[in-house]
Amino acid sequence: MTPAVRTRLDFAELPAHVRAWVEGVLGAPVVRTAPASGGYSPGVAEGLFAADGSAIFLKAVHPGRNPDSPALLRSELRTLRGMPPGLPIAGLIAGLDEWPDGWVALALEHVPGQQAPLPWTDATIEAALTSLGELRDALTPAPAAEWEDAAEVLRGMFGCWSQLADAADLDPWLARRHAALEAAADDALTELAGDTLLHLDLRADNLMLRTDGRLIVVDWAWAVRGAAWLDPALLAIEFISSAEPGVDADAWIARIAADHGIGTTPIVHALVGVLGFFEHVGRRPDPPGLPTVREFQRFQAAALRDWLRTSRHARELQDG
Repeated sequence: MTPAVRTRLDFAELPAHVRAWVEGVLGAPVVRTAPASGGYSPGVAEGLFAADGSAIFLKAVHPGRNPDSPALLRSELRTLRGMPPGLPIAGLIAGLDEWPDGWVALALEHVPGQQAPLPWTDATIEAALTSLGELRDALTPAPAAEWEDAAEVLRGMFGCWSQLADAADLDPWLARRHAALEAAADDALTELAGDTLLHLDLRADNLMLRTDGRLIVVDWAWAVRGAAWLDPALLAIEFISSAEPGVDADAWIARIAADHGIGTTPIVHALVGVLGFFEHVGRRPDPPGLPTVREFQRFQAAALRDWLRTSRHARELQDG
């Protein structure tokens, strides 16, 4: 999958009052910037550096760029404020969501390194699962706050199979199994209960590879409470779609299941639910300010379709 085309603003394009707040947090004027290379946010996402070597990572957005993005930053701000120290995340330094003109901004710890590189390798998959294990241990039970349950948040997404029942352009292999796929996605919703704080939106562009090889999880806008296996299971979509030749995604899925004391069936059901969502939204126009997100969703849908046809973990659906 090719990297997303940049549609973001940069620091210099921010209004003066936002730049002043940022430099107040940084403690000095910005002398250098380093824009993030991945992701789909239409706002600013840049490393900012002062002459004395201090640095932060800035995320800032206005509803004029995309009407939904400010609410996502506010959600991430609430989540990060409740995080305990010492986790493999980019911690919160400061946040401001009260500007009357609609701007929202987060100043985060700057992580030295790079976005997790594609394609996935066995080494980077191992690093990701190690970091997710640290998060699971530290975030179970979930920090005290009002968290939505994963099943309720995903209900609409996993229910998209019902809207595909009469889709004339649905892949024939999926169309013949539509009832079984819809039932599997429904079953997934009954399997997501748990008391772990989850990220729910893991992809390579939401992970930073530090120079010491550790993977840091960023972009916490969708945090929910649910079963601990769900985050690594959702990340496994990328092991399916975007790994180098020779990586056995099914072996890693079996590893995730074993690490969490479950069978692979709940993971398959969850991935079927995600596939239905990708199939449905991939037929829609691009959202405002996000001109590449549908392309990415269609790419992931194609990979999941191919995986379902051949995975040893999905034989019940293959025989349907």
